[in-house]
Amino acid sequence: MTTDLLPTAGVLRAEALKALSVRTWWALAIPVALLAVMVNLFGGLFSSAVAGVGDGLPGILLASLAYALSLTTVFAALHGVVLATSEFRHRTVSTTYLLAGRVPTLLAKSAVAAGAGAAYALLAIVLGLLAGLLGQGAAPLPSVGGILALSGIGILVSALWAVLGVALGTLVVNQAGAVVALLVYVLAVENLVSLILRSGTQEGSAPTAVARLTSFLPANAGDVALYDLPAQELGGRFASSIVEGLAGVAGPPPAWGALLVLVVWAGAGVAVAWVVGGRRDVT
Repeated sequence: MTTDLLPTAGVLRAEALKALSVRTWWALAIPVALLAVMVNLFGGLFSSAVAGVGDGLPGILLASLAYALSLTTVFAALHGVVLATSEFRHRTVSTTYLLAGRVPTLLAKSAVAAGAGAAYALLAIVLGLLAGLLGQGAAPLPSVGGILALSGIGILVSALWAVLGVALGTLVVNQAGAVVALLVYVLAVENLVSLILRSGTQEGSAPTAVARLTSFLPANAGDVALYDLPAQELGGRFASSIVEGLAGVAGPPPAWGALLVLVVWAGAGVAVAWVVGGRRDVT
């Protein structure tokens, strides 16, 4: 990559100011905060109710935190979509491309969106931990190392989904259409595809090669990465089965493998947006 394709500090600053100048970033932060509190408060209350039953109880708070982070990735992706499509909606994209260039603009928007996605994940982690600790009371708590590890994974997954949102917004251009496409895919299409891929697997048998493909879909890959550590705490040697149930996949890879899959998806999305966006007529 030549240096003239990289965004300058000025371009990055301009994109950050654009993102902060609209209500989208904090409007999306509100449901992130509310969901983090509700999910982890009830997860903590459940853990408190069954305290003393088994050694896997610290994993309950981690699991509820992972679920909150999974929901957070949707809002991170939505922010990326809005950030990428807003200039098409307000017809300022021609000026932006003329001043900064198409590729530097795409990369700058991706970087800013990734930062926002990471911030959403951090918000969910802080509020989720407070709510979980409040509900959990005297129940066994996760280790500091476990919390930090899950936090790092959650921040990375959320940032990558924000980048995917920018790629989708650059490809679709129409803001409403991109938002609907994102939500339909995450909430319905991928679940349906996963169900179809797993349909040939018999209960109790090893997953087929086709069924294993479920772990390589983008939303599923993020969930596998998030649920791997809580599953280790909850089930030990049964962790893989727990991840399968929580993420809705078959034969999941370890967390690092799932993260690598999501990195590939994000990179491929930006590459396609690079090619398509570079050829689109915006006059």
